[in-house]
Amino acid sequence: MQKKSALTIRRQLLLMSLLPVLLIGIILLSMVASKLQSGMMGQALEGLLAAAELFREEIVTSDRDWTTNELEDEFKAATGYDFTRFEGDTRASTSVLKADGTRPIGTQAAPEVVEAVINRGETYTSEKTDVAGAEYCVAYAPIKDESGKVTGMAFAGKPTAEMQKTIQKSMVSILLVGVVIILITLVVVFVIANRLVDAVLTVNAVISNLSAGEFKKSENTLRRRDELGEMLHNSNALIDILTGVINDIKSIANTVRNQAESLSDTSTQLSDTTEGVTIAAQELAKGAMEQSDSIDKVTKNVDMLSDAISTVADNAQALAASTAEMDSLSQESAQALGQLSDNMHNMGDAVAEISDAMTETNKAVQSVNEKVDGITSIAAQTNLLALNASIEAARAGEAGRGFSVVAEEIGNLATESSKTAAEIRSEMKALLEQAGKANEKAQHVSNIGNDVIRVLNETVEKINSLVDGVNATVDGVSNISALTQECDASKTVIIDAISSLSAISEENAASTEETSASMEEMGANLSILATSAGELRNIAQKLDEDLAFFKV
Repeated sequence: MQKKSALTIRRQLLLMSLLPVLLIGIILLSMVASKLQSGMMGQALEGLLAAAELFREEIVTSDRDWTTNELEDEFKAATGYDFTRFEGDTRASTSVLKADGTRPIGTQAAPEVVEAVINRGETYTSEKTDVAGAEYCVAYAPIKDESGKVTGMAFAGKPTAEMQKTIQKSMVSILLVGVVIILITLVVVFVIANRLVDAVLTVNAVISNLSAGEFKKSENTLRRRDELGEMLHNSNALIDILTGVINDIKSIANTVRNQAESLSDTSTQLSDTTEGVTIAAQELAKGAMEQSDSIDKVTKNVDMLSDAISTVADNAQALAASTAEMDSLSQESAQALGQLSDNMHNMGDAVAEISDAMTETNKAVQSVNEKVDGITSIAAQTNLLALNASIEAARAGEAGRGFSVVAEEIGNLATESSKTAAEIRSEMKALLEQAGKANEKAQHVSNIGNDVIRVLNETVEKINSLVDGVNATVDGVSNISALTQECDASKTVIIDAISSLSAISEENAASTEETSASMEEMGANLSILATSAGELRNIAQKLDEDLAFFKV
């Protein structure tokens, strides 16, 4: 079957190469023959015209005796052409011989020659012109005088039969050379075609071996330097590359099979681990929701603390008004004492006013004590709230570190508030004691009028002490007001921190839910991965079976 195919290729190549060469050679030879014949005739006519012009120059410049035909014979002997000198349209001297051996002197030129040369002053050439009864290839050149008038003609010619015979000899020689070239070309084409067929057969053998799974290189026709030789070199190089590639693929197939089995086991383990992570993520989401609820409760307690701080601020303002009123009463008492010193008659009224002022002072002090008790209660609640916030911050871990600092500051503020309230209570206690003593002294002043001066002095001293206590009370109220302002500022910070913590908790809850969903999706992907690993193992086995075809 292979031999029949090779013969077919050889015949096709020979037909495709030899027939075109033959056809092109025949066509070229026929075209060259026709063109060459006309071209050689044209060249011959141009040569005749050049000889005629040269003969004309000799006629014009020579002073020979024109009664003989000596010049014409010399030119004929030198060129092989016949020459004639015309005077007007008549032959005056010539080298042309008629059939009887005479020269046609005195005969006239053909009418078309006379028209072109004599009448129009042009040169004239022709392949067939009658000259003395015979056909000639002719060339005529006009002879002119000094005024430019045509006075005669110079003729050069050769019998048409001789000219054609010469041309035919040249044509035969050229055609023989062409035939030889065509034969040489056919031989070269035949040899090249056979070499091409041999190279094609070699390539076909290599491909046939490849199709059978055998990587056999060919050493034939490797010395060629053309494309087919390069093709054979490339085929051998391809066999080397394919051998390495097949070996690599076999190795890779084994590796893929082993990796696929390992991947299948790993995907199973990852699937089990993913289920555990999913459960943990769900528990984490539940804890995040509980944390969010705890933060909401803390937010409510902070709102309550804010209300309590507002109440403390209001009471502090009321206490400030009371202390201002106490200061005013103290001043009035001082004025009353001055009036008592000036006018003892008004002592009873002044003592009554002092008694009333002391009563109001006692009421104000009692009110301050009540407010201090409220501040103490608020401080205790604030301290408890700070403790709860610290516990929640510790539960939150890294995310609650900032809130833990805020809770600690709130606890410190509550402790300071409690200490300040205790100091205020102590001062109020002292104030109550002083107020009681003042009442006793006032009553003593009322009962003992004789010792007015002594009682007045004691009263002045007591009032001075009362003024000092009032000043201390004013300072304490100022401290309370400042502390309430700090509590209000801390409340804002706490609210912001709790809001941020609440947002973080919500984000954590959402992220945990997304993580849970992602883990579920990962579980599904791992199932797909396990299936793909099994398919990959099957593909590796199929690849091993397919590669068994190649015998390397």
